[in-house]
Amino acid sequence: MAKNFIIYVPEVGNDFAHWAMSSDGGALVSAPQSGTLQEAAKAVEGRRSVVVVPGDDVLLAEATVPGGSASRAQQAVPYALEDMVADDIDDLHFALGSKASGDRYPVAVIHRDTMDTLKQQLDDAQLKPAEAVPETLALPKFDHQPEGPVWTALVDDDQAVVRLNGYKGFAADTDTAGMMLTGARRELEADSVNSAMILYRTDQTEPAPDVPGMSVEMRSCESRLSLYADGLAHAPRINLLQGDYSFKQQFNQSFKQWRWTMALGVLLIGLLAGSSIFDYLRLGREEAKLNTAVNQVFTETFPGVPVRRAKTQMASRLRELGDGGGTAVGFTVDMNVIASAVAAVPNTTLNSINYRDGRFDLDITTSGLPAFDTLKNNIEQNSNLTMTVQSTSLRDGGVRGRVRLEP
Repeated sequence: MAKNFIIYVPEVGNDFAHWAMSSDGGALVSAPQSGTLQEAAKAVEGRRSVVVVPGDDVLLAEATVPGGSASRAQQAVPYALEDMVADDIDDLHFALGSKASGDRYPVAVIHRDTMDTLKQQLDDAQLKPAEAVPETLALPKFDHQPEGPVWTALVDDDQAVVRLNGYKGFAADTDTAGMMLTGARRELEADSVNSAMILYRTDQTEPAPDVPGMSVEMRSCESRLSLYADGLAHAPRINLLQGDYSFKQQFNQSFKQWRWTMALGVLLIGLLAGSSIFDYLRLGREEAKLNTAVNQVFTETFPGVPVRRAKTQMASRLRELGDGGGTAVGFTVDMNVIASAVAAVPNTTLNSINYRDGRFDLDITTSGLPAFDTLKNNIEQNSNLTMTVQSTSLRDGGVRGRVRLEP
């Protein structure tokens, strides 16, 4: 039976990792070890390996791209998800999973700086993994029950990693994870669907997320790696090593074998170069004619709009009219923004949160009224939500207020 190495990197940029060997059936066949990535590379010794990266570095989303091929979807997805990400899409890496029904693609979004750092670390350690997978999608996925979906969660060192139905999931501290799970469950209840959760803990004394009214089955596991081995063997996932970040593992080995063929190919290209120049010039003139025609069509379709880049402008206008790709703005994305915004305001406590039909109602206690302005700026700058203060009252030297957030 083939062996695979699972390498978990708790923090990208920190030269520390945990690793173990697993079978194709999803069971560990060696004891977990810890150390530097260079030490992990020595253990791998040319075997197939998978790197698991922190879930809080990756945003999981879904985009709809009607028709076309996977390569077309790869080009269209960043623009389809542009409204739900805070950073410029040029600064982000979008990795696609397998196409689902309705032209839907699961997408993993990660900052290019993070991917650049990870790839540099792997290059320095001379590691060339077959895949890099977010830990949320390395968890096992259980079959959908008649009553509703079965979610998976792992609690380790006060952190919770949760895999929801499909390719959805998140990583957060246990308190925040409890709130996010409650909100995700309410979304299902609105559709008359129930859910259950299988929760793994590496230490039975660690607190688990509190989700009132939800069926939760507690299980123990020896380590994260044993759980990831099971998930990677059986559950669907998204490989982050796509596009600019894919490893071309066979190039160096193949070069010597094909060097004379390549030399003959270069010679043939040189002989054909003369005739190709003529074709190139002819095609250039035809392209200029086509660009002129495109500009004319744009001017006739949108009179009065200055023409800068007609193709890009036309695509943008079509998206505004509803003829472009769809976006996937999920509950967990908004909850991440809210949790981060509240945590950034000193002496602020979130007493309760209610969610219904895309609207959040928050009960907050803070030190003073200026804190509400800070909270409003944090949320509105990083999401499409608008914040309004419904009421405020003085309580024990502070201010308690009710806040509403809605698109």
